[in-house]
Amino acid sequence: MNYSRRPQRQRQENAYGNIMKYISLLMVLLYFGFGLYILLSSPQQIPFPKEFKYILGGLLLFYGFIRFVRAYQQYFKKPRRDEEE
Repeated sequence: MNYSRRPQRQRQENAYGNIMKYISLLMVLLYFGFGLYILLSSPQQIPFPKEFKYILGGLLLFYGFIRFVRAYQQYFKKPRRDEEE
């Protein structure tokens, strides 16, 4: 009998965490990409006033940055010794 195998529930939670890590990074890339697209697009591509494009593109870039920081802290940052329980 193999006693070193992890329980099924723990493996499922670990797989879910890995999937969410990559989905979070994908969303960061989408927000950055769409923000840059709006900022750099010509008036023929997106017929919005310049001010609206700057505001919307800037907000998308800012939100993408916030999502990146949160994903980094949640999925990639190793806990310090004094934070572990």
